[in-house]
Amino acid sequence: LPFGGRFSRSLRVRDRRALATVSPTSAEMALSTSQVVGCRRFLSALFLAAGLIHSAGAAAADFAAAADASEAVVEAAAQQLHVGDPTAFQKASYLLRTIEKFKASAQLARLNVERRHRAEEVRLSAAIKEAEAPGTKLALAQSLSADERALKEKSGENVEKFSESMSAVLASATLGGTGCEEMVCGEHASCTVTSTGAECICKEGYVGLGKSCHAPVDFKPHRLVDPAFSGGLPTQAIDLHVSAFQTDRIAIVFRDVSQGNAGKIVIGSAREGGLADLAPPQLFTTGDGKAFSPIVAGTEGGRLAVAWRDENRMGTCWVRGAAVGSTNIRGADLSLAWGDKVNFCMGQAHKMAFADLPGDRVAILFSDRSKATLSAPAGSFGSSVLASIGDKGGVSLLGQFRFSEHPVCRLEATKLSPTAFIIAARAGSALDDLDPSVATKQEAMAIYAEVIDNDLVFNPNPANIEPARSQIWSRGVSLIAPDTFAYAYQDGVDMKVKMAVLEVSPTTHMMQVVQRPAVIRDGFSPYVSMLATPYLPSQPHTLVYYEDHAANRSMVNLCTWSLQSKKLEGCEDFVWLNQKPLSVAGAALPGGKILLAFAAAPSGEPHY
Repeated sequence: LPFGGRFSRSLRVRDRRALATVSPTSAEMALSTSQVVGCRRFLSALFLAAGLIHSAGAAAADFAAAADASEAVVEAAAQQLHVGDPTAFQKASYLLRTIEKFKASAQLARLNVERRHRAEEVRLSAAIKEAEAPGTKLALAQSLSADERALKEKSGENVEKFSESMSAVLASATLGGTGCEEMVCGEHASCTVTSTGAECICKEGYVGLGKSCHAPVDFKPHRLVDPAFSGGLPTQAIDLHVSAFQTDRIAIVFRDVSQGNAGKIVIGSAREGGLADLAPPQLFTTGDGKAFSPIVAGTEGGRLAVAWRDENRMGTCWVRGAAVGSTNIRGADLSLAWGDKVNFCMGQAHKMAFADLPGDRVAILFSDRSKATLSAPAGSFGSSVLASIGDKGGVSLLGQFRFSEHPVCRLEATKLSPTAFIIAARAGSALDDLDPSVATKQEAMAIYAEVIDNDLVFNPNPANIEPARSQIWSRGVSLIAPDTFAYAYQDGVDMKVKMAVLEVSPTTHMMQVVQRPAVIRDGFSPYVSMLATPYLPSQPHTLVYYEDHAANRSMVNLCTWSLQSKKLEGCEDFVWLNQKPLSVAGAALPGGKILLAFAAAPSGEPHY
């Protein structure tokens, strides 16, 4: 009361009895104090716990710290017994139940306060009527007004509204009935917390309901050869190779074991959605000729070149050209006009490589041998042939050029520009000219090459990625950014698939390793190949396809190449085939797509 002790002592007994009805009891004051303290504790705990909801991966110790700050949270958490640390979903559920209890408590407290207020209002009104002294009436009226203000402060409406808002936020995180920790998504799916709770969402490129995601029907394996085109007889393919040219055209060559190892080619056009219009297979070998490790290259002018050897060992090298759609007959845009085959080397036992060049020309890369003479023993070296394909498919050899003085094998190539390319090879060791006892291993060698007029020119300073290691087996190479290429290979000693990145100086054409070999897969793969598939110049990627030998499946590895840090980042593995094919080859298509052709095991039937 605002009047002081002297006024209180001067009141008559009846007025003091009336004023006594205004004084709060000790129990009421304790209740008010406990509500304030409890509200502060709850808010402290709530804001700590809100951090747990924001970071779903917070440790259980963070939850315990928040729970210690609020007896209500501890009580709610103690009602359920869990083994191990609580999950993010459990934490959110605990908090949701606690908020609901606090809201109910606040509502009950508000109703009790309102009930007491109405009773006090009745008593004060009666006391005002009974009071005789004007000062007493004024004091009682001021007490009644103060009690009205106290009612508004104690009503708890703000606390109830706050609880409702927090409950809505927590409910949106737990509405799905579970958190990502409890979700088991199917293959090709991942868990995502949405506005309706945790859900399994199919990964990009897959369709389904989350629990069962699969590739679109058009992206599933399709037969490369229609049985109707082979007289109903099965085709047993091996040694597949693929080339993409003229935006959407594809050419696939293989050795048909079921027809005496004859060489065949299938040409077609890739369509949207993962299908292709394919022509019937054609023989590119003549008579009873065989084709081991055939390769194919297409040019922007609509020419094809196919190279092969006619025996597995000590075979003769042949190249044959074809013009695509040169008949000008409507509906015959996939017809081939073949030229005669041309011999360009002997004694071949290794796979060759192609690089297509402007002017309907190709560079053929192969391992060659020189015969022994009186002054020099027989030797092996890396050689190349520059050839052009005419409008009728005829092949003209423009020149032969050495690119290495050392024996080479496992040849691969990738274009750097319309006129430049990189050769990847396994080569013999290089001896120091001044000290022959010093040898540099060239198991993972890269050579810069360029066509100038009708000459092939090679940088005599190759890059050796692992100059101290041996047993570097299968490999692939691909352009990933301007003057930047990736080099992936199988380390036969450590049994790991590794990848390095090199940059080429646009002026000196010297190569520098900017990303040391990084392990992208443990284990053995009989093949490691790469495709040049940058999505955008500003978002370069690497693509390696290989075999998961232990799991009996075929994989694709994708990595992002950071132009700023010059490092491989975000590498991911994807299953593209749940089996180990007998043979596989691929080519990049427009729009970020690739085509993979393979011979299914054990039948050898070709698919794409």
